[in-house]
Amino acid sequence: MRQISEYFACREKVVEALADLPQGNALSEALITGCDFIHLIHPDEVAGITKIQLREGHGPQNLNDEPLDTQFHAYLEAVINPQIRIGLLADDTKPGSYDDRKVRLSGAGAAGFWSRTQDSLTLEVGPTSYPHCRLDLTRSSLEALKLMMRGLTNYHDPYAYFARGIGVAVVPLTTDGNVYIGKRLNSSDHTGVLNFVAGWATFSPTIQDINFYQDAQRELWEEVNVPITLNDTNTRFVGMSGNPITGEVDLVFVVQTQMPDRHFQSGQWEEHSCLARICSKAEAEALLEYGLLPGEQEPSSIMFSSRLGLEYLVQQHW
Repeated sequence: MRQISEYFACREKVVEALADLPQGNALSEALITGCDFIHLIHPDEVAGITKIQLREGHGPQNLNDEPLDTQFHAYLEAVINPQIRIGLLADDTKPGSYDDRKVRLSGAGAAGFWSRTQDSLTLEVGPTSYPHCRLDLTRSSLEALKLMMRGLTNYHDPYAYFARGIGVAVVPLTTDGNVYIGKRLNSSDHTGVLNFVAGWATFSPTIQDINFYQDAQRELWEEVNVPITLNDTNTRFVGMSGNPITGEVDLVFVVQTQMPDRHFQSGQWEEHSCLARICSKAEAEALLEYGLLPGEQEPSSIMFSSRLGLEYLVQQHW
């Protein structure tokens, strides 16, 4: 009971501190209702966007010791690169090695910094690491609220101490006009959660080399064997969604593939236990409202970015 009362007291302080921040009300509402998603950029805000440009931002603030210079290159030199040199992090330079460096959403406020000019979205990003992302995923809700309050107190930023790792989520449409969604396998960070194609964005110390469209294209090939070159005619960027407690976010793309339903019904998939077809507005709404796949009685959790993709299809596709 004491921990519960502490949780509510901490949440009240966070909500009060969020009042004047950009999208603070949306984050407050998500925390108060216990919602597991917050849509940070909505489809109507990015209609017509065909380019995503990046500007250098900040890494996460130090959890334990003295405050750090978190500016993009300063953080690489002070935090990321020393850990690579002593073997705590990998940077994909050795054959078969994994790249622990990740792209971070940067900028104070619930949605970080972003702006649009005509057909371009500008997003502020910084460096972070996979171990820091995992730490955020495994932290209790109470500890996350305490860390939010610390960030709000010290930097007017609820996620100043969070990794805020950026991923890409891709909703592939078949030539039959349907979509397929599946539960993540044990090897993923979200085991058992319903998700479309998704993965972490690829980091580069040269910011111009970070490309979310290329990441989305790669994930389509790696996860569901769809070879496609994403372009203005087959791909729509529909926004950004995240988890209010962990701070992680995904950029969401809807892609018209040249693959029929039978492609997604065939074979086994490396990152999903199986794929279920969604072929109507009613089926999509049942999944969004109740977590129910067609023909199933037990509800399932839906990844925040998959939810945004489905909501877009309900409005624009079916």
